[in-house]
Amino acid sequence: MRRGYLDWARGLAVLVMIQIHAFNCWVVPEDRGTRLFGLTRLVGGYPAVLFLFLAGVAAGLAGERERERGAGGDQVRRRGVRRALEVLGYAVLFRVWMLASGSFSRPADLLRVDVLNCIGVSLLLVALALAAPTAGARLGGAVGLAMAVAALTPLAWDAAAVKVLPWPLRGYVSGRDPDALFPVFPWAAFAGAGAAVGVALARARAHGREGLAIALLAAAGGAAIPVALYADRHLPAVYARYDFWFTSPSYTALKAGVALVVLAAAYLLDKVPGPSALRQLGRTSLLVYWVHIEIVYGQWVAPWAHGRLRIDDAVRGVILLMLAMLALSIVRTRVGDWWSARPSRAAAAA
Repeated sequence: MRRGYLDWARGLAVLVMIQIHAFNCWVVPEDRGTRLFGLTRLVGGYPAVLFLFLAGVAAGLAGERERERGAGGDQVRRRGVRRALEVLGYAVLFRVWMLASGSFSRPADLLRVDVLNCIGVSLLLVALALAAPTAGARLGGAVGLAMAVAALTPLAWDAAAVKVLPWPLRGYVSGRDPDALFPVFPWAAFAGAGAAVGVALARARAHGREGLAIALLAAAGGAAIPVALYADRHLPAVYARYDFWFTSPSYTALKAGVALVVLAAAYLLDKVPGPSALRQLGRTSLLVYWVHIEIVYGQWVAPWAHGRLRIDDAVRGVILLMLAMLALSIVRTRVGDWWSARPSRAAAAA
C-alpha cells in the first residue's frame, strides 16, 4: 500500500530542490550576497538528504512487506538489488541526456557521480544490510550501515588508497573532486537510516502502532539535532582533517534528525483531507527531477537565463517553474491512471 506521507515528504524535497537549482543557476553574481539567496543555499542540501532517506524508508518497507507475503531472504535481496540497478540505469540515461543537452561539450560528464548514482549505490548497500533473517538483525544492519558510513567519511575523503583511484570511481567515495557532489560517504548514511526507519515502521504498523512509532521517531530526530551540535565540539580531535559542512558525522546526524522531523510533519499533513500539491509532486519526483534540471541547466529551454536574472526576476521564474512542474505531474498521473485502467475496461467491455 502506498503511504501518502512519503509522497508529502518527497514533494517538499522537490520544491526545495527546484528553488536551489534555479537560484543557483539563474541569479546574477551581484545578487548572490542577498539574504534570500543565502537562505536558499542554507536549505539547499536537504532535498538530497530527503531523497536518500526516503529511498531507504521505501526499501525497508518493501522488504518487510515481501517477507509478510512469504518471500524468502534471497528473494527480497534480489529485488532490492534489481531496484538499485534500475536507479543506476536511470542515472546513466540522465547523464547521457544532459550530455546531449550540453552539445557534448564535456564528455567526462557522462561519468559524473550525481544524486541518482548515489541513490543507486546506496540502495545496493541497503539491500545487503537488510538481508538478515530477523527484523531485529535487519534493523541493526541498517543502523550499522548508517553509523559506519558517517563515521568513516572524514577518513574516506582523504585516504591514500582513494586518491589513486580513477576519478570516476574516486567520486563515489570522496567529495574532494569538484564534480563529485554526491559520494557514497556520507550520503549513503541517510539511506541506511531510512532503511532502519522503514523496518521499524513496518513492524509498528503490523501491531497497529504506526502513529506512535512516527511520534517516537520525531522525538529522536528532534533530540539528535542538539546532540549532534554538542558532539561537534569534540569530534575534530578524533580526525586528522575535519570539515563540519562536508565530512562531519555530527552534521550527518543533524541532517538525519531533520529528516525524521520532516517525516513526522508529512505524516500529520497527510491526515488533512483533500488534494495536495506536495503529495502530487512527490508521486512523480523522478520525472520532475529530470525535466526541471533540463529547464534550469540545459541548453534547449532557457539558456538565456543562466546567470542573468536579478533576484526578484528569479523568484518569479521559480514560482512559474514550480507551477509548470505541478501541471506536468498532474498530467503524468492522470495519463498513468488512464493507462492502468485500460485492461479492466477492456475486460468489462468483453
